[in-house]
Amino acid sequence: MSDPVRLFISAVPKDAALRDELDVCLKPHERGGRIDVWHEGRVGAGDASAAEARARLEAADIVVLLVSPDFLASDRHHHEEAARALARSAAGEVVIVPVPVRHCDWSWTGFGRLKPLPAGGRPVNAWPDRDEPWNEVTRGLLEVADQVARRRAAGGRPRAGAAGLPDVGRCIGRDAEVEALAAAVSRDLPGRVLLLGAAGIGKSTVSRAVLHRPEVVARFEERRFFVELDAAPDAASAAVALADALRIPPGPDLRQRALSFLAAGPAVLALDNLETPWDGGDQAGTEALLAELAAMPQLALVASVRGAGRPGRVAWSAPVELRPLAPAAAEEMFCAIAGEEHRGEPALAELLSLQEGVPLAIDLLASAAQGNDLVNLREEWELSRAAVLERGGGARDRLRSWKASLELSIGSRRMTAEAHRLLAVLAVLPDGIAQRDLAAILPDAGPAAARVLAQLRLAYFEGGRLKMLSPVREYVSAANPPAAEDLGQVMEHYGELARTLGPLPGGPGGTEAAARLAPEAANLDAMIRRGLAEAGAGRWIDAAAALTAFARFSGHTAPLPLGPALEAAQRAGDRRREARCIRSLGEIALARSQLAEAGARYEQAMPLYKKAGDVVGEADCIRSLGDIALERSQHAEATARYEQALPLYQKVGDVLGEANCIKSLGDVALARSQLAEASARYEQALPLYQKVGAVLGEANCIKSLGDVELRRSQHAKATARYEQALPLYRTVGAVHGEANCLQSLGDIARAHGNADAAHARYQEALPLYQRIPEPYSIGCTHYYLAAIAPDSTTQRRHVDAARAAWRSIDRMDLVARLDQDFRS
Repeated sequence: MSDPVRLFISAVPKDAALRDELDVCLKPHERGGRIDVWHEGRVGAGDASAAEARARLEAADIVVLLVSPDFLASDRHHHEEAARALARSAAGEVVIVPVPVRHCDWSWTGFGRLKPLPAGGRPVNAWPDRDEPWNEVTRGLLEVADQVARRRAAGGRPRAGAAGLPDVGRCIGRDAEVEALAAAVSRDLPGRVLLLGAAGIGKSTVSRAVLHRPEVVARFEERRFFVELDAAPDAASAAVALADALRIPPGPDLRQRALSFLAAGPAVLALDNLETPWDGGDQAGTEALLAELAAMPQLALVASVRGAGRPGRVAWSAPVELRPLAPAAAEEMFCAIAGEEHRGEPALAELLSLQEGVPLAIDLLASAAQGNDLVNLREEWELSRAAVLERGGGARDRLRSWKASLELSIGSRRMTAEAHRLLAVLAVLPDGIAQRDLAAILPDAGPAAARVLAQLRLAYFEGGRLKMLSPVREYVSAANPPAAEDLGQVMEHYGELARTLGPLPGGPGGTEAAARLAPEAANLDAMIRRGLAEAGAGRWIDAAAALTAFARFSGHTAPLPLGPALEAAQRAGDRRREARCIRSLGEIALARSQLAEAGARYEQAMPLYKKAGDVVGEADCIRSLGDIALERSQHAEATARYEQALPLYQKVGDVLGEANCIKSLGDVALARSQLAEASARYEQALPLYQKVGAVLGEANCIKSLGDVELRRSQHAKATARYEQALPLYRTVGAVHGEANCLQSLGDIARAHGNADAAHARYQEALPLYQRIPEPYSIGCTHYYLAAIAPDSTTQRRHVDAARAAWRSIDRMDLVARLDQDFRS
């Protein structure tokens, strides 16, 4: 006699009386061995464990859903039991029969298109005589049971073996990891390997791919098993999931029968999401189960763990950790899902960079791109961010929802209150947090909280910083914003960094200050922008302006919040701060050879300083307009500007401003080849700089005296001056000055026919100019490198680079000279 067809009835407690009425109708057929019925009412109150219910659901051939408003509202019955039944139905493993018992709209559900019983879907409690609908339901269920029995007799689903393995799916960019894992499990003494990684990084996909590798198939044949543990909160549930993967029928001694089956011969077992039972409060029980598995000498184990935890009682070999995909693999994966027509589109590279190589994020983004325009998708991302990473119907499915996947990690039992606080703070800091700052940002608990986040792979350590992948940051910042107190502390920390260290580049301690600020640029920008949106934004305007020297002298090109700071000053009617922001924008533009923009900024700031009675600010603008005139070889105008600013500085006793004007008058004289006057001006300014400790001004004077000697062909004296100035520039972090010295030393070497030494100096200077960036000097350096190039190919490369640099600033006069000097 064949085994009875197994029916599982899912009903909420409020519908227990209706469920029992159906049970009465089915009982005679169960006694005849035609069907086997299970529901919670078949055991004593409180006796039905969650593990047993899951086991019965997984073993069922037919799942009967008693649909009512309470059923639809139940997380367990609708979102767990019905959802699991639908997944098994999609795999052809079970038949679902909805039975409406009370009025409700269930057409929108995953089972809304299935044919109900009674026919027509009229709820059972709406019938005058409920025996009538229950008889129809019973007849319908018996017909379905007979169909299942016939299919089983014709060769039903296997009870053991690899036929139940899930497909590999898309496994792109993971060849090395799959090969390493396959080799480990296929050797004569099978390996036990942990597969570690963050949420959405592709651990399940890689585990499946390993089981389908040819060498693994050849080694284990049908005895390859994939065990999904993401719904197993404890060891008992894990044992039930294991038995289901092995196709072991439910019944007494289920765990022991599963272990005996595995011990019967060589087998490979992939335990997916092992952290769920291990991290779910049953660590000891889970490790005991693992120990029993590890005691089987012919059993190979691959266990994927979200995070960095390593369950005990197993002699694991070196773990394999999955990292984000490389850009080429990310594009390959995206186009495999969204379509090849998107390959190479400019918007695609930008969209993929925002996902930082996380496979699940790329998969979900590609799904959103199907039939969509990538520019439109980019705009949708700007509006919705991580909300784009959801696939229809996947709100609770970790493989269809970025939110669902991340929440499994965020909801881990290992997450402490401090780790939750740090997670929220880290999400608003694009550059992450320097390890040295953890204690300041989260006093007493920062390092410990960071360890938890790193172990769960919600964050990672890199280069002395705790960082978060972009898709994680986007979700957490929207779903878990930091508490006001924590955010305030973080803002104060970075605001103080800007105000204290920002002005130092270009002066003593400037190199160290620039090195401290550079990795924080995006954090400074983000926190200052938040401060500018608050009432009383004055000190945040000051923080933004304080970063001007950092931008000028370090060559750092990250966005800085001067534009928003200017708008805040204008809204507040604060003329002094408005002028300061405008002048700061001018100084940065001038340092980057953007002369027209710089001039417009100084002309705009000057009357504001005058109205505010700020003599030094007014004088600074006049002197800077002189610098622009000098850059344009408008020597008379430059001299007039410097001579206009000089008495203003002297009037208020500003020695540094006075020295700057005198030095600049020397620059005009040098440009006019009035070498004696230029030298006298520099010698006059030098002690003034030294008097006020202005290291940058001192270095500029010494370097300019070297320029005078170079014009006189006194190469030894010029070299001595440049080598004297060079360490001063490096001390204050003045990248432009350092590059100019190196280029001049290259010019001297070239003049002496020492091409190797010249080449070395120019190659040192070039990346410094590129950091600023300074197109004029970049073009000059490439011009000089072309002049000493060892072959025509190298020369052409430098000529093309010089042409591009000078064209970018519209110096077509220099381009014409270049083409004349290097005609093919």
